[in-house]
Amino acid sequence: MKQYLMYLRKSRLDTDYEEVSVTETLSRHRTTLEKLCRTKRLHVAEVLEEIVSGESLSARPKMQRLLELVGTGAYAGVVCMDIERLSRDSSMESGYIMQILQVNNCKIITPCKVYALQNESDEQFTDMQFLFSRFELRTINRRLVRGRNQSASEGKYMGSMAPYGYRIAKLPGEKGNSLNIEPEEAKVVRMIYDMYGQQGMGYNAIAYRLNDLHIPARKSKWGQTSIVNILNNEVSLGKIRWRHEPSKRVIKDGILTKKRVINDDCELYDGRHEPIITQEQWDLARAAQAKKNHNPVNIERQLQNPFAGILVCGKCGATMKRTVPDKNRNPTPWYRCSRRGCDCKIIKCATVETAICDAMEEWLENYTIQLKNEQQRKTDPIETALESVRGQLASLHAQQDTICEYLEKGIYTIEMFTKRNSTLSTEIKNLQSTEAGLLQQKRDGGRKDQMAEQIIPITQQILDSYPILTPAEKNRLWKLVMKRATVYRSQDDTLSVHIYPNLPK
Repeated sequence: MKQYLMYLRKSRLDTDYEEVSVTETLSRHRTTLEKLCRTKRLHVAEVLEEIVSGESLSARPKMQRLLELVGTGAYAGVVCMDIERLSRDSSMESGYIMQILQVNNCKIITPCKVYALQNESDEQFTDMQFLFSRFELRTINRRLVRGRNQSASEGKYMGSMAPYGYRIAKLPGEKGNSLNIEPEEAKVVRMIYDMYGQQGMGYNAIAYRLNDLHIPARKSKWGQTSIVNILNNEVSLGKIRWRHEPSKRVIKDGILTKKRVINDDCELYDGRHEPIITQEQWDLARAAQAKKNHNPVNIERQLQNPFAGILVCGKCGATMKRTVPDKNRNPTPWYRCSRRGCDCKIIKCATVETAICDAMEEWLENYTIQLKNEQQRKTDPIETALESVRGQLASLHAQQDTICEYLEKGIYTIEMFTKRNSTLSTEIKNLQSTEAGLLQQKRDGGRKDQMAEQIIPITQQILDSYPILTPAEKNRLWKLVMKRATVYRSQDDTLSVHIYPNLPK
């Protein structure tokens, strides 16, 4: 029995059922699609449902899961309300989704139309649909942005989460939100400003004091970052901070995603909410920051360890930590085992990088040859078996033609024909099943080979461009091709390095 997947998505930008909840909208869509499946007798193996915008595939875990399932080749189609539910923004991601569906011969079934992407006209039609959808989305986005800009300028609160000291509250008699003071949290905010601006305490000292007093934080315990956020947020002064962390679209691991970037030149408006602190308290905090001569904490610190989450000790298996003994007198970074008592000696980071790059280069050369040989060995027997099966099928079909002629000429009685045809049909059915199994083996092997081959250009890219990559870029790329690496420097200074490439099982 053919299996199908059902995909349901409700976007924040959807205008359908404006007076209806998201849950109810999805329920209506599901009811419609379930009725469609009953009518068409489609067996739905799994339902994937999510509430996200269609702008970024990275923010759509259910869609990622759907593509993973489709990639197995086990599903005949995807059932959804319309193709815009699959993708609505990036032409690159729309093309990526369609390619996966097309390669795996997976149809798109909607209440209005069935799209067979192997059909040229259906393929062109979906391209046009996505084009119109992207145009519509951009129009909606522009209208939405204008509305949000206007609301911010009117002093309305536009965030989804209230800052510490406040709770989000609906504005009476009009659309939009404002903030109401949370009395207990407001006391803590004033305490933080007093400790920093009046008492001269630092960020960490304030965090320690609050934790010692068992004052609850919004998340976990108080830390440096949470203190900095409160001291640098004008919302406590009665202001609305707009475009402080605008999203920036970036390509990460071949997928379009969004990244928040701090904008120091954000727009400030007078808010509709009451301030927690006075202008004097705010100015004292700014003066204290200038006096201490430190900048606000960089929340998104740049990664410096290219092997973070990868490198472990070859002796005990503990994580190898990157350390800098003295940034002034000895700025050379070293790796050391994080486990106390391990006799693995410290190793210069540059030495480890060189050794791992050399090991990966040697492995890449050997793996390329190995993969080519394995593909040759796997392909030949399957192709040979397929040729044999197809030859037998051709022979059986020829025999069926022959017995039909015998029946017409009176050589076979109907009874003889029926008996012989039944035997031939059974043999044909069995051989067709064998052929399907061999084709599946071939496809599975091809997918695995394709996954295995992907590691070759990525590894080559890392090795070719290694000197110009940042540590963060190196780490991201290494994690694509390497599960882990071990390093051990014995007491006699013998260095041993082992790499474990990220190969498909």
